[in-house]
Amino acid sequence: MKRFLELVMVICAAMAMASCEKSWSAGNDFLDVTPNNISGVWRLESYDNGVELAEGSYYYIDFVRKDKTFVTYDNLSSMEMRKRSGRFDIVTDGAAVIFGMYDYGQGDWEHRYYVRNLTNDSMVWVATDDESISYVYVRAELPDGWANGEE
Repeated sequence: MKRFLELVMVICAAMAMASCEKSWSAGNDFLDVTPNNISGVWRLESYDNGVELAEGSYYYIDFVRKDKTFVTYDNLSSMEMRKRSGRFDIVTDGAAVIFGMYDYGQGDWEHRYYVRNLTNDSMVWVATDDESISYVYVRAELPDGWANGEE
């Protein structure tokens, strides 16, 4: 009888551990941060823990996985669309970090960013040197004609 009780306790413990593991992994449906998984167009939805862009303001970034290039479209510093391009890369050493450099000698991105909570529809960037700087991006499509420089 003692062996039977020990066996029942071991089975119960195993089931409890398995159910905890299932609960944890069910809530962790995040994608690996790779050029393939971030490829496509993203729109900046909010920054610095939920601050939304001013009405009429926009920032889009289009990642091309094949050659690790990007194009940004924004009107954050002027009334007209500004289009810039460059190259990006992702390194993973415990955490995924994305960084980039603009074409035509315009320099590096202002920060390197941890990419967190990447799903098919959204991702969060947090500056590696100042975690109070954060951005929430959502999947989007560029408005018609923008890829050709029209606004």
